[in-house]
Amino acid sequence: MIEKYSWGEDKINSRKANVIEFYKDWRTKDIRADLQKNRNDCIMIFNNIDYNINIGCAIRSNNAFLGKAVYIIGRRRYDKRSTAGTAHYEHIYHADTLEEVIDYVRSLGYTVFAVDNIVDYNPINILDISFPRLSAFVFGEEGPGLSASDIGLCDSMVFIGTYGSIRSLNVAVAAGIVQYEYSRQWR
Repeated sequence: MIEKYSWGEDKINSRKANVIEFYKDWRTKDIRADLQKNRNDCIMIFNNIDYNINIGCAIRSNNAFLGKAVYIIGRRRYDKRSTAGTAHYEHIYHADTLEEVIDYVRSLGYTVFAVDNIVDYNPINILDISFPRLSAFVFGEEGPGLSASDIGLCDSMVFIGTYGSIRSLNVAVAAGIVQYEYSRQWR
């Protein structure tokens, strides 16, 4: 079952809040409503991420690029401190299985991309693809990445080209890069 996380209390942001100057002294619900007007259709899906600071940082990136929603699969709790307050403005959902989220976003017309760099799946560099407007991106746990069955649920696989000796990027960094590239194509 897909459930929406609570936004928390509606409060007036202090001058110290981590928001742009324009939103200083606005109520949380008013900021949320204003951001909603400019959201794109990008959906981010995080599958069984153990290190929950990554989830919070990815939610923060979703705010920066005004993605439509973030889905967290598996463990329900995450450290909201790493969102720098943006969890109050984002559409964040929890689900028990990746399959139920993919079925749902597909019913809305989305193309689902696994984000990993497993050579056997012939992934496409994110710089070499034109993403459909309705794109959802699935990220797996650092280290093991996405399982073969998770990848099988997706329509295609994309990767972020790197040039150093490391096999992969931190999941929150990768999410930010994918969101940036999607936004660059659709803004």
